[in-house]
Amino acid sequence: MIVRPWGRKRREPACALLCLLLPAALGGAPHQGELRKLAEGVYAHVVEPEGAFVANAGVVLLSDGVVVFDTHFTREGGEELLRQIRGITQLPVRFVALSHFHPDHTHGLDAFPGAALVLASTNARRDILEKDLPAVRRALDLGRAQLEQWSRELERARDEALKSSLRARIAGRRELVERLAGLQVRAPVMALDDRLTIHDRERTLEFLLPGAGHTDGDLILYLPREKIVFAGDLFFDRALPNTEDARILEWTETLGALSNLDADIFVPGHGRPCGRAQVEEFRDYLRDLRALVEPAVLRGESLPQVVREAQLPEKYGSYGFRNFFPANVQKMYAELMALQLAAPAQPAPEARKKKPPQEQKKP
Repeated sequence: MIVRPWGRKRREPACALLCLLLPAALGGAPHQGELRKLAEGVYAHVVEPEGAFVANAGVVLLSDGVVVFDTHFTREGGEELLRQIRGITQLPVRFVALSHFHPDHTHGLDAFPGAALVLASTNARRDILEKDLPAVRRALDLGRAQLEQWSRELERARDEALKSSLRARIAGRRELVERLAGLQVRAPVMALDDRLTIHDRERTLEFLLPGAGHTDGDLILYLPREKIVFAGDLFFDRALPNTEDARILEWTETLGALSNLDADIFVPGHGRPCGRAQVEEFRDYLRDLRALVEPAVLRGESLPQVVREAQLPEKYGSYGFRNFFPANVQKMYAELMALQLAAPAQPAPEARKKKPPQEQKKP
C-alpha cells in the first residue's frame, strides 16, 4: 500500500469516454437500479447500462460502517445508491473504493461527502487527476462555447422549425453545462500498488490489483468468506468492452488471475452478477479477437483494411455494446503491431542456409 502526494501533471487529451457517455447518460432512462442481496450484508446495485447511472456498484456492511465499491455515473446515481443503502442500514458510509478512473464509476462520489476514506489504485488516482479533471473542464468549456454559438444562431434565425430545434439544443446543453459546473470530482486519498486487506468483526475484505486489463489500474474487491468478487470493468457480462484505455493483450492473463480466485459470484461493471463460466466466456472473446486480427497483422494488412473487413463472430451477436467492436479491432491491431515491432529481427532466408563444412586441416 502506498499513499503519495501528486505534483506536476502531464497534459493529456480530454477523456473521450466522458464526452461520449455524458450526453447519453443525461438522455438515458432514469432507471433506479436494483439493490440485489448476494450474501448477508453484501449487495450489488445493478443498473441498466443504457440508463442514466450506467455502471454497477457494490455495498458491503461492516460492524460500524459501510463500504461502497464504485458510485455510478452522476451525483443523482450516487444519491439513489445512498437512498437504497438507507433502506437496509443506518450505518455511515465510511469507505468508498473506485475500481478505476472512468467517470461512469466515479462521478457519483460527490454523493458521499462523509466517507472518511476514498481509495483506488495508484494509476487510477493519477488518471483522475491528469485525465478526468481536465476532461471535465474541457467539456465544460466546449458546452459553454456551444451555448454562445447556438444563442447567436437563434438570434439570426427566421425559420420557425430551425428556431425550435435550436431552443431544444440550447436547453439540453444548458442542463449539461449546469451539471458539469456543479460536479465535484474527488481524487482518492489512498493509492494502492498491490493490495489492502480490511479485517472487520463481520468479514474480511481484500482489495486487489490482479493486473492490467481494462486500464492499467483496475482494482477489485474480493470477499473470501462469501466467495464474491466485485470486478469493475475487468469483466463485462455478455457485452463487448470499452478498450479506450485497455492493455488488451495483458487483459487475457489478468482474467485468468480473476477466474482463479475462490469465488462463486462475480459482479461485472456492466451486466448481471454471474459465475466463473461467464468470466471465462468474456476471456474467450478477447482470445477470439486476437485470433481474428493477428493473421491480418502477420500478412501486413493495413489498419483500415482490417477494421473494414473484420466481422464480429456470430456467437457474440447478442452481446451488448456491439458498437465497440471496430474500436476493439483497432486496439488489438495496435498492440499486436507493437508486439511485432518489438520482436527480435529474424535473419533473412538466405542467411539461414547451412554454412559449408569447414575444410579439415591436413596433418
